Amino acid sequence: MLRALVKDSAVYAVGVIASQLVGFLMIPIYTRVLTPADYGIIETIMRVVDVINLFLALGLVEALLRHYYLAKDEDDRRRLVASTFSFNLLVVVGGCLLILPLSPQLARLAFGHDRYAQYVSAWLVATLVNNMMELPLALWRAEGKPWRFTFISLSRLFTQLVTNIILVVILRWGIWGVVMSNLLNAVVWSTVLGLTVRRRYGISLDTDWLLAVLRYGLPLVPASLSQFVLHYSDRFFLARNVSETDLGLYSLAYRFGMLVSIAMRVVATAWYPWVFGTAKRRSDLSEVRRATALVEVTLAVVASMVILLTEVVLRIMSAPRFWQASQYVSLIVAGCWFFAMHIPWSVGARLAGRTDVVARAHVLTAIVSLIGYGLMIPRYGAWGAAMMTLLSFVSLSLTCLVWSEKTMPIGLDVRTVLLSLLLMGAAASVDAILRIQGHVGVVGRFASVAVIAVVSLVYVNTRLSQGAIGNLWHRLWRRLYPKHSQANEASMT
Repeated sequence: MLRALVKDSAVYAVGVIASQLVGFLMIPIYTRVLTPADYGIIETIMRVVDVINLFLALGLVEALLRHYYLAKDEDDRRRLVASTFSFNLLVVVGGCLLILPLSPQLARLAFGHDRYAQYVSAWLVATLVNNMMELPLALWRAEGKPWRFTFISLSRLFTQLVTNIILVVILRWGIWGVVMSNLLNAVVWSTVLGLTVRRRYGISLDTDWLLAVLRYGLPLVPASLSQFVLHYSDRFFLARNVSETDLGLYSLAYRFGMLVSIAMRVVATAWYPWVFGTAKRRSDLSEVRRATALVEVTLAVVASMVILLTEVVLRIMSAPRFWQASQYVSLIVAGCWFFAMHIPWSVGARLAGRTDVVARAHVLTAIVSLIGYGLMIPRYGAWGAAMMTLLSFVSLSLTCLVWSEKTMPIGLDVRTVLLSLLLMGAAASVDAILRIQGHVGVVGRFASVAVIAVVSLVYVNTRLSQGAIGNLWHRLWRRLYPKHSQANEASMT
């Protein structure tokens, strides 16, 4: 069973990374065509629109995944899917009609003026329309079709890059180019995928299924809103307490920190279908506990790599005025690891259908983080934001763990958690030492990455995978060097 999770995650990795890769592939271009102030404006508009979208998403994606495995037969499942899709379409249309007139007010809320109201309007439409694309992708995850998911994601990456290059680089539209590229791609892909699903499942509004889906999904709305507060409220405090240049540098650093969240998104894409399917097939959840430990150490390796290599990547990909962003990365990355852990650490509550437990943990932590940002950022600026980000995400993950274990005990491998923290701590120490010495230290950074990778592989092979990695290595060795393998086997006999 665990092998299925790893296999599907590997396939989904291509698709999920592709969907997130546009921003990073465009960094060399954005940092030369756009100014740090433009970069900060785009990030702030994205966050404003994200708040609206959190309310209108209604937790439908995860609710559809959970109830897909609870449907009795194919006809029952068809009504579930058709009803969820039809309801989502109504929400998107109604949301656009109701909220678009409020764009000037939203712009004033974010920037103190309404000069960017048109940007907000266009990005809002793009984001809401994009919701109609998420449900088809969630459906294919539930159906166990990772290759279809990946193909669509790669196609979206291609079209997004093409439109970005045309509008931002060739036509020099600046912020408008980024906004319009996002809108065009959302409209095209939502139409294509929506029609594909509609032809198969039709149109329906089954009230029983809608009530069940909303009962599961609605508590995730305050949870998602709290996630936004945890991730992005620091930007609003920074916008009022530091320069737009410092805001842009911190936003760029956060993009690198979010690589850990992207890695978790890769796992989560396969995680929810795998967990819900495993819980339906067997009552013993020890496999879920072992999978959680594997996720912990894997993401710790990713976090360590980001901490160590961001300095090198920035110097290669960006102009010198952006290099200072790397100083905030270690704290943000560590925080993002803890944030990612709230997903496997809250699995008990989700399996029990108690999404309200997850919501309460998020809301409580969001309130604490707002107070912390309000106190730390005016005094310490971007450093205060980075420190409070780490503290907030630690609080979230631990609260989810404690409350979820009370709801449905799954268990936690403490040794794996300690190893994960040790790996990230070692990476942060090496980065700090090199930074103090004033050296980029390319060789030292890559050597540290190699050591961390080897230590984690040995641990996973001996404790979590039951020797699967070692067996895979032996099979690969036999294929590459069959004569040496036969000679060794003959000498042993």
